[in-house]
Amino acid sequence: MSVLSAPIPRAALFWAWVDALLLVTVIGVSADMLVRMGAVQSLVWMLCYAVALLRIAMTWPDALRVLRDNRAVALFPVVCLGSALWSQVPAASLEYGAQLVMTFAIAGWLGWRYSLTLILGAVAWVITASVLLSLLHWATGVFPWPVYTRAGGLGGLYLHKNMLGQKALLCGIALVTVLTLRRGEGRGAAGPPALALMLAAGALVLSQSMTSVLLFPVTLLACLLINRRRVPAPLFVPVVVALVLALALGPVTLAVLGADPVALILGAVGKSPSLTGRTDLWAVGLEVIADHPLLGLGYAAFPAAPDYLNARLEMTHIGALTVVAFHNFLLETAVAAGIPGLISMMLLLGTTIRRLLRLRARTGSVAAGGALVMTGCVITASLLGASLYRQHEFMLVLVVLFAVSAGEEMRCAGCPRSRGRAAR
Repeated sequence: MSVLSAPIPRAALFWAWVDALLLVTVIGVSADMLVRMGAVQSLVWMLCYAVALLRIAMTWPDALRVLRDNRAVALFPVVCLGSALWSQVPAASLEYGAQLVMTFAIAGWLGWRYSLTLILGAVAWVITASVLLSLLHWATGVFPWPVYTRAGGLGGLYLHKNMLGQKALLCGIALVTVLTLRRGEGRGAAGPPALALMLAAGALVLSQSMTSVLLFPVTLLACLLINRRRVPAPLFVPVVVALVLALALGPVTLAVLGADPVALILGAVGKSPSLTGRTDLWAVGLEVIADHPLLGLGYAAFPAAPDYLNARLEMTHIGALTVVAFHNFLLETAVAAGIPGLISMMLLLGTTIRRLLRLRARTGSVAAGGALVMTGCVITASLLGASLYRQHEFMLVLVVLFAVSAGEEMRCAGCPRSRGRAAR
């Protein structure tokens, strides 16, 4: 009997299913699909912790090697946890810093375990499920919470319209990447992902999350351009030409007519020049940074720091009702961990982008191209949103998954018999 036709041992098959369920569950729970269920989300995270720690212990030689190879990736949670030494609220920094370390550990192990193609496929279909459920709630009101959020727009499974908008946007990128795969690379029939893409676009429009709505055509264009060799010419050429003409001629036409393009766009999407209060929140954040410019207040300390009660009340008055955040991940990082936090965050993002670029250049990986577009989208959205820097954060999980998985694929390309290749 050949090696390829040998039956898979039952134990290996069992753990393969466990790992797959862990990947799907982590994507779903970090994407806040269970946020409306209260304590259920916390219980699911505890289950993910337990399973991930067990699997890390079972594969500890590889886990240690992955940690060694990803020191630049792992520096950010170490800095945030260490900020408890100077934090104004040490207990909060320890608690949330430990959760951040676990978030990186789980995402890092899954990044070692799975390829970029499988990760993007899992993201596409798990988030599509949340889109379907959100649209079902919009059509029938099936869930026991309001269809629309207080800020207006469809919330669906989520607490805020921007949460649904961001997930639909990232889902769209993953689905376009799946559509550009060949049959032998993990794509089945084109119909289901094409239909899912239309549903994601519909949910995005209903959410009225204008940052995500504006980013959607730009990211689709980027996906088409970066994987242009996989897109049929009859489809590629007219779509790209139409998008480029719209993006190039629109501002020029407005300028010729004597209109202010920025003011018109903001007015059309219901935004004020302060970006719905974001610039006012940024001003508060800069004041906090000026008080503690080197090391920050400590990770997750600002929401509980007694010296900044008035600042939090001011932010609530501005509009930060759902979460006390500055809506800019660079400000959040600087407030939490100062210069060390900013350096470690830049190392994380820089390492992710560099690895994806190298993998794309060396292998022509379609998944690496899609992950690059998604990483750029994550960074852009996080400059205007309360994401990327927090523990249990979906966008942070994605960045770590991409960084570690791309590193493993580069390693496997030069070492085809490595154990990591076999496990993936």
